[in-house]
Amino acid sequence: MIPANHKTSNHIKPALLDLSPEDSTEKGPESTKSSAGKGEAPENTAVDDSTSNVWRVLDYLSKPHKNYMEFHGVRAREFGLVEQTLDETAQVLIKPRLTYDRNTRILIIDIPTILHEASFDDVSDFIGDSIKALPYDRTIISPKIHMMQSLDTPDGVVTPDMTISVTALEGPTEVVLIPFFGECALTETDEQVFRKTEKVILAHPDTICVMVVLAREATDYDAPGKDSTASKVLRGGTNGNPQPLTLKEFINLRTTPRSFGEPIVIGDHTWGHLSSVEYFIWVKGNDGPIDIRSEDPAHMAYGTLGPTLDMDAVTGMLERGLTKMKDSFVTFQKQIVPDLDCTVLAEARATSFTDWCGASKRIMSAPDFTAYERYLAWHKSFFDTTSDSDDATSQRKRASTSKLPSSRFKIPKATSD
Repeated sequence: MIPANHKTSNHIKPALLDLSPEDSTEKGPESTKSSAGKGEAPENTAVDDSTSNVWRVLDYLSKPHKNYMEFHGVRAREFGLVEQTLDETAQVLIKPRLTYDRNTRILIIDIPTILHEASFDDVSDFIGDSIKALPYDRTIISPKIHMMQSLDTPDGVVTPDMTISVTALEGPTEVVLIPFFGECALTETDEQVFRKTEKVILAHPDTICVMVVLAREATDYDAPGKDSTASKVLRGGTNGNPQPLTLKEFINLRTTPRSFGEPIVIGDHTWGHLSSVEYFIWVKGNDGPIDIRSEDPAHMAYGTLGPTLDMDAVTGMLERGLTKMKDSFVTFQKQIVPDLDCTVLAEARATSFTDWCGASKRIMSAPDFTAYERYLAWHKSFFDTTSDSDDATSQRKRASTSKLPSSRFKIPKATSD
């Protein structure tokens, strides 16, 4: 529920609105659905129907009041405009995860929380250290770990939490390997995250290792209401000038124990309730792409980081995946430089530098930060009465009159005749 005084005056504007006539006449459902599944009828505005979905998406991203939102009836052209606008604007501070299906015309927007990041922060370190320790030729191939990089699928686009790519440094970049990708689900359902995972595997059948993390909360988060205790005790500042509490002030008001399974209750409101963190991992066999529906222990392992720590099986499967990734490095290097001696790399042992005990302790900070993120978002939408003109005045006060830096390469652009 958006408070009555919630303002959306600071809209993000689409990069361009020159849709083709085919787009403007194309028909389709125009409902918008939240994670609660409630539809919203299209607003009766003067905006051209060909871009109405673009405006709705950008309006939501201006002040997202939920971390997960579905937009139905989004045409491929409209999705392209959303992507382009997000690439070109600085108004969206947190990059959203976009999942788009051209067939169903459903755009899913997932605003990552610190819980998303924490689930793969340690995995990224573990795998990164393992890859760095391998004696591959640094002048031939370049493995890179990417967080939140979009990948094309047969039906659209998905944005995994973590991806590993390998590119050639010799010759043109004709092939990019995707040996690993990982997804974390917090607000998504199990079915949504696993179906999305299958789509990525379908688009990248040579993927060697896939990891899915399910971070689950015991209750769905909902912002405090207008007459709630939180709206009174967490207002901060003065009556005429509400200011959000600092992280320390906010967390020190917690009235529940700090442990797995305990809700974060502050101001008589539950801001988060992490109950479990599960890890699923698959490694590709020799007879085809990864099948995430298979529970064959030769290719799949399961573990929990909390409430109990049980990650031995995941560690073993991750080491198998790292070994297969190392073998793919050998093959890729030989493809690029056929006479290259890869004996040292081929005989090297891929080691996983895992520390799940430390990871289980580090992830306990994530619910605190996530709760504070939610508090700040709620406080801004509930109490923020700053208008566009006030924002502009504030920006002018802070701006320096000194000359901004600019490129020192003055290359004239070619003009068309």
